[in-house]
Amino acid sequence: MKMEKIGRARLKLRLPLYRHVLSDLKSPSLNEIFVAYAEASMQLDALRSIDHPDQSLIEEYERTCREIENSIEPYLRMFRPPLTMGGR
Repeated sequence: MKMEKIGRARLKLRLPLYRHVLSDLKSPSLNEIFVAYAEASMQLDALRSIDHPDQSLIEEYERTCREIENSIEPYLRMFRPPLTMGGR
């Protein structure tokens, strides 16, 4: 699976109210964001899976993932307001 697809899929899980928007948007600049998110979130998973991980690195990758999520959400909101969890 391409890194862009991995990042897009992981963001859909983290931002479920914008899944529909994330599915529809196509743009080279967004693809770069998806790749960055895939790399950061996969590294975070790898760090969490080892014995005695470096907690400061985990915090750094958590912060990076949150920053990407927080930076893309206003952009997604411009295209469509979020659906409620009930789908309305």
